[in-house]
Amino acid sequence: MKQKAWQRLYPSPSAGWGLFGLHTVGADAKEIILTEGEFDAMAVYQATRRAAVSLPNGCRSLPVEVLPLLERFERILLWMDNDTPGIEGAEKFANKLGARRTFIVRALPEDLDPPKDANDALLRNLNLERMIQNAQRLPDTRVIRFSDLRPLVFDELRNRDKHEGVSAKSFPGLMALLKGFRKGEMTVLTGPTGAGKTTFLSQLSLDLARGGMNTLWGSFEVQNVKLIEKMMRQYHAAPLPMGDLKSLDAVADRFGQLPLMFMRFHGSSNVEEVVDAMEYCAYVHDTELVVLDNLQFMMAMGSREGGMGGGKGGFDRFYQMDVAVEKFRRFATEKNIHVILVVHPRKESDQFRLGISSFSGTAKATQDADNVVILQRHQGRHYLDVRKNRYDGDLGVVPLAFQKQTGTLVEVEDNGLGLSLERESMYGGGGWKSMGGGGGGIGRWFGRKRRIDWRPWMVGGGGEVVR
Repeated sequence: MKQKAWQRLYPSPSAGWGLFGLHTVGADAKEIILTEGEFDAMAVYQATRRAAVSLPNGCRSLPVEVLPLLERFERILLWMDNDTPGIEGAEKFANKLGARRTFIVRALPEDLDPPKDANDALLRNLNLERMIQNAQRLPDTRVIRFSDLRPLVFDELRNRDKHEGVSAKSFPGLMALLKGFRKGEMTVLTGPTGAGKTTFLSQLSLDLARGGMNTLWGSFEVQNVKLIEKMMRQYHAAPLPMGDLKSLDAVADRFGQLPLMFMRFHGSSNVEEVVDAMEYCAYVHDTELVVLDNLQFMMAMGSREGGMGGGKGGFDRFYQMDVAVEKFRRFATEKNIHVILVVHPRKESDQFRLGISSFSGTAKATQDADNVVILQRHQGRHYLDVRKNRYDGDLGVVPLAFQKQTGTLVEVEDNGLGLSLERESMYGGGGWKSMGGGGGGIGRWFGRKRRIDWRPWMVGGGGEVVR
């Protein structure tokens, strides 16, 4: 398997969830060690003779169906891998299991080259018993010390590529700019009506789900049935075999294996209820990506009910939007989940490109966001326009074309877009250049220079420019 994160274990319909090694734990045991993998559990038992079991799906998921199996234990020690996913998973699972009875096993402070996991510690003849005895509860979430963050800092410094997030394979140019989608961040997206925002997000979420991200969709503008129909077409990458029920069932069965869930909201929806649904899925299904399309539909409900919570007072519409954005930003940060939020633009002339100030409401959505992406439709061309990238600052544009047969977007050569942007920069005080080093047809902002070096990122196979 190329990516361990893609691995998933599901129980058969006739059986329930279980924990590897649980049958070896005595009925009177009050303490148990929970590891990320089977070899880790065996290593712990071999070295310490302590009861140890492993998670069914590594650091990515702790199904709620497993929790009753652990209810009888008074003390649970979580021994996850010593990398960022493992450390983040330990914090998430500790809150699920109960922070008071859960302890985190980590490398000893004096270990300059800490082991990756329990199995690695055993292979290096380290003292596993001492590491277990040094286990600590989760620190107070309001205050943290460098020693608590040290493993995360070291892991990011030494393994920069691992922190670039889950990649969307069908948008390589966009990924070259954003460096993937990371948990705990918020992306805001806007674009003119009919520009293809839902098509883009549908295809993007499919890519990320294929990459192992447990995804929750909140589609308030397009009904779930229509959205899933669009996603199945994109997933199949060909016209659906409508005349062959057996083949259609096969496509549906494969599609159904993707970690996708959908909120049962449509039209105007209350923000509080949406956040409740998001929190439920974060706890029960270990959601890692939430797509919300779109913010304005939630505002309609808030306005009719006289405020965000349905109380009296008739809050100002812009204030309501700020409150909603704040809730989604806090959710992304506290739950360590990536949130993609669609915000419709202000009513502006199609003669001008949209910008940061084109988002409806105040500037809070773009200020709080880690990434700001605009799906531009300008002078007969469509392209993705990255206007903010908090991760490493790369900005640029990615030209797009639409393939009718598959309902997908493809990245294409610039088709004169570079020259168009160069002309605009003569008046707008800025310009775009290629990323260089084979960067292709994605552009990068470079201030007030009035030149451009544009090369094609990729040729869209058979695609036509979206009009």
